Amino acid sequence: MSVYTPVSDAALAAFLAGYDLGRPLRLTGISAGVENSNFFLDTEKGNAVLTIFERLPTHEIPYFLDLTDWLGRADIPCPRPIPARDGRTLKTLCGKPAAIVQRLPGRSVEGRSPTAEEIILLGRLLARMHRAGQDFPIHRPNPAGPRWWQETARRLRAHLCRDDVELIQDELREQGQNACQHLPRGVIHADLFPDNVLFSAGRITGVIDFYYACDDLWLYDLAIVANAWCSRPDGPLDNALSQILWEAYTSERPLAAGEEACWFPLLRAAALRFWLLRLDARHFPRAGDLTQCKDPEEYRRILLARRATC
Repeated sequence: MSVYTPVSDAALAAFLAGYDLGRPLRLTGISAGVENSNFFLDTEKGNAVLTIFERLPTHEIPYFLDLTDWLGRADIPCPRPIPARDGRTLKTLCGKPAAIVQRLPGRSVEGRSPTAEEIILLGRLLARMHRAGQDFPIHRPNPAGPRWWQETARRLRAHLCRDDVELIQDELREQGQNACQHLPRGVIHADLFPDNVLFSAGRITGVIDFYYACDDLWLYDLAIVANAWCSRPDGPLDNALSQILWEAYTSERPLAAGEEACWFPLLRAAALRFWLLRLDARHFPRAGDLTQCKDPEEYRRILLARRATC
C-alpha cells in the first residue's frame, strides 16, 4: 500500500469521469504495505480506495478483483470492486492498471496486542473464507512458494552475512523434505497480518489487501496468521493465543487427517517466506513517495523460535 505513483488532480479527474462517483474531493496516500500504490479516495458520493498496480501483470489482476467480489457475495467482509460505467473493474491511470474498491469501516489492531476475542473472530472468519473460496473457479499458483524461496535466496546471498545465508540454506533443505503438499488446499489470503483486518463494535468489518491471494494449503494460511498475530516480540508463539486461534479455526473447519502433524513445518515455512520477502524489500528497494520496509529481523527471530520447537 505504499505510494510509488503520484496522481495529479487532472489525471484523477479524467479517471473518475468514467465512474458514477461524482467529483473527487480528496486523495490521500496510504503508507502501509509494500506492493501497490494505494489511496483513500473521497468523492461527492462517498469514500473508496484507489489502487494502482505496480508490479502485477495486467492479465493477473482480474483474479483478485473477481475473488473479492466472489467472497463478498458469500458474506466475507472484503472490499468488492466498484465498476466503471462501462462495467469494467480494471482501468488505466497514469499508464498503469488501476481499480477502485469499497472502503470498509473499522480499525486494525496494528500497534497493540490483539485480544482473545479478536483472535476467536479471526480464526472463525479465516475458516469461513477458506470454505467460501472452495468453489472459486479461477486458480492461481502461489507465486511466493518454494521456487520463489530458492530464487530469492540466491538473489540475496551476496547481501547477507554468512550466518544468515547458512540459516536460509538449512531451512530450505528442511522445507525440501516437507511432506505436507497433499493436505487440503484452495484459495488463501497469504498476507493476513494485523493491518489487513478491520474491527468495529466487536466484529470483523473488513479483510483487505488480497494481492498475495492464491491457491495453497489452507493450513499454511493459518500458519501465516499464527506467526503474525500470536508471536511474542522475541519470536516464540504466545501459546495461549495460538491455541485460541487453532480452536476457533477448527470449530469452523475440522482438520483432515495429517494436517495437525504438518503444523510446525508450515509455521517454519511461513516464517521463512516473510523473512525472505522483507530481506528482498530491504536490499532491493523501489522508489516511492511513502514507501516503507518492514523489519526483516522480526521474521528471523520467528523462524529461529519455530526451528527451536520442531
